[in-house]
Amino acid sequence: MRVSRIDPRELLRTVRRRAKRLARRTAAVRYRSILVPLLGREETEHAVDLACRLAADRGARVVLVAPLVVEPELPLNAQFPEETAALRRQLDEAAAIAESYGVGAKKRLVRTRDRALGYELAEVARDHGAELIVIGSPVESRRGFRRAFPAEVFSVLREAPCRVMVATGPV
Repeated sequence: MRVSRIDPRELLRTVRRRAKRLARRTAAVRYRSILVPLLGREETEHAVDLACRLAADRGARVVLVAPLVVEPELPLNAQFPEETAALRRQLDEAAAIAESYGVGAKKRLVRTRDRALGYELAEVARDHGAELIVIGSPVESRRGFRRAFPAEVFSVLREAPCRVMVATGPV
């Protein structure tokens, strides 16, 4: 019985070929639209910054979404002038950050219920053809991934029609 030996040069050629193929595939990921929900946390600023850097590198635009969470006992079209004004200020600040990177930004205010945030963001992502959602979130558990993030982040992960990147901020 003969044992065949692998030629080291052939093995090196195979590895190089696979590495080039992988590099072509990863370089081919070109985001045209990146969605960033503004959830009012300090990690959201890091998420906006990260999304703008990605968009600037890849020639994409950023869709900034500010969710207005309406209580279940109120109708979705209830008037909230102070909250709406605060969310519009957040959208303007995030758009200014995007503009500083030279990235085009679309601003969107979405009315939603408490548990439907993931569904609403998925609808906005489909409407704008987003290929990536960058969401800022604190890490609640550093021991494991049982409950690593808040429930709203998990709802976005479940409902998202595209890739999701969770930006936890600088460690």
